[in-house]
Amino acid sequence: MQRYFIQFVYNLFFLRGQKNTLNSLSQKTTMKKLSLMLVVMLGVMTVVNAQTSPLNDYLGKYVFAAGSPVAEVTMTVEQDALVINSAMGSVPLEKKGVDTFYLAAYDALVIFKRSPNKEVESVSINVQGNELVGTKESTPSISGYKEEEFHYQIWAAKL
Repeated sequence: MQRYFIQFVYNLFFLRGQKNTLNSLSQKTTMKKLSLMLVVMLGVMTVVNAQTSPLNDYLGKYVFAAGSPVAEVTMTVEQDALVINSAMGSVPLEKKGVDTFYLAAYDALVIFKRSPNKEVESVSINVQGNELVGTKESTPSISGYKEEEFHYQIWAAKL
């Protein structure tokens, strides 16, 4: 709210305004609230991005033993979901726990095994009473390539 008063100077009068101190205090409070809301939104966005990054640990190519029904599979991330790609097709995996996923299309449990230094080294697929174990190839990892080049290599291998 702004107050106005009339001031007489040298036989002239002027209409002057004076800001209410409550108005300036509310503007400062509003600015503080906006700043706090911005910080909270940035924090939420950081947390959301951090939740998807662990899927990058599973990315790569896994090779199975000779004579296995599946020679190799490749793990990719599509729309924030881990996807298993093989000669039989591409199917998204449902996360069930730490390093454990469910492959609904084949009613299979997919378990990733880690080395002592916490890096994923193999995958075990339990389907219809059989266990298929594949070891992770170290060459096509996302750390050695830009993400676009990594996905290009995966799709080039499929074709």
